[in-house]
Formats: sequence, C-alpha cells, structure tokens
Amino acid sequence: MSQTETITTSTSNGHFSQQICLNPQPNDDQILHYESAQVVDMALERLQHAGMMLIEWRSLLYRRMNVPMIVKNYSYVVPDEQLTNASDILSIMGLPLSTPSTGFLSEGDFQSKGHFYRVTRWTMSSSVQYMVLYPLSFSSLSLSELEKEPPMHLYSSIRCPSIYVPSRPAVYASIIRLMTKYPPTCGTMTALRSDLSELIGYDLLQLEDGYIDSDDDEAQNVSDRLVQASLIVEAWGTGVWRKGEEWIGDALNAAVVGVGDIEHFPCK
Repeated sequence: MSQTETITTSTSNGHFSQQICLNPQPNDDQILHYESAQVVDMALERLQHAGMMLIEWRSLLYRRMNVPMIVKNYSYVVPDEQLTNASDILSIMGLPLSTPSTGFLSEGDFQSKGHFYRVTRWTMSSSVQYMVLYPLSFSSLSLSELEKEPPMHLYSSIRCPSIYVPSRPAVYASIIRLMTKYPPTCGTMTALRSDLSELIGYDLLQLEDGYIDSDDDEAQNVSDRLVQASLIVEAWGTGVWRKGEEWIGDALNAAVVGVGDIEHFPCK
C-alpha cells in the first residue's frame, strides 16, 4: 500500500497543501514515469530485498561530505560477486542499460567500469540521469571501512532507510589509492584530482566556496581552518590507514596545509 504525506507550503498569497506519495507502487513498464530519486529508491529497495550490499559512492557520498554538488548520477558500489545479479535486477525492473552521455566519457574508467541504468524518461545529455553500479574492487574500498547511515538520494526514505557508507578517512584514502593506478594526464586521474580537491576545500577546510578567495571574509581565518583540518587528518593516523599506506595520511596533510600539491601525488 502506498503511503502519502501532506506538505504545507507558505507563500506570499497564503498557505496551500499538497499530498505526495512516499512509496509509489509502479508497474515495471511505468517506472520511468517517476522522479529519478524515487526510481532509485525503488531500485535500492528491490536490490536490498534480494540481499545485495550497496555502498553509496561518488556524488551522493561527496554531497554527504558537504560538497554542494547537483547529483547527476546515483552511483553505488557492490561486491564483485553480486554485480551481475544486481544488474539483472535493475534490467528486470525496466531500467534500460545505457551508454552514458558523451560528456561522461572524459572520466575514463568511471565510465568504462560502471553499469549505467537510465532512471529518467529523457535521453538527452542535458536531462538524462543514471543509476550506476561499480564493482567493489574498482573502488579500492574495504568492507571493514563501511558504516550504515541514512541514504542521501532522498531526504527521508521508507523503502531504503539505511545504506553502507565509507568512513570519512576511507573516502580520502580510496581516492588517493586510485590515483596511484593511473597516469597523470588521463581522464580518470583528472576526475580523481577534482574530487579530492573539492573534498579538501568543502569537507576538511569547511570553505563556503571550496577555495580561498583573498577578497572574502573567510580568508581572514584561513590559518585556523588549516590547523583544524591538519589536526583532523593527523588524528586519523592511528589505526586508520592500511598497513604500508601511512604515506597517504602524510600526503593528504601536506595538501591540506599547502606544502604539498595534489598534482604531485604518486601516480602510475
């Protein structure tokens, strides 16, 4: 049975109420008539019901970490051995397996390693959105680094009340670890550097625009922000980094305080 919620909105002309459906029950041939976030919600429910382990990744994860980005694609990581079954479930639901829009091709392996399922009726590159499944081995994450949290695809989900999320230091470590596998000028590396830069700016330094503007009031207390961010990274050093990867914490800390450059991080 579908559940509804009444939303009251205030405007200059007074108040009006509307009912929205919290958990619509579509036929599979009608699923793309719903908003993309609701389609993803239904897909997550069905995948979890089938025993699939889903890990929030990329845009949704970064938005959770204060990066103010519009979610174009809903990305999730699943254990390698579950990827085929998870993909079959999405196909059976009526989500078309698709080739992503041309603009996404510049991100290299983030395109070639993902299974893209369209969650919108629209196919134009300006409007299309996908639910993307990636193998756990590509993400470089470990199951021991995961926590259960409320999901980010909807403000409140009845269908999918919780999802696996990497710990904060694990997010940084996975990006830096991936950077070691790619040459400095490829599309995948460009995407990784961009992701890391935005996370440092918005998450660790808590900058409103993600970077330091000398004409902005934030520039006046940037030293305090650098110290606080450095202390956070240093606190992760004990028992957080994998054996032999302590250098990740050192490299990240150097980038945070400005004595290191993301462009010079180890690469292939």
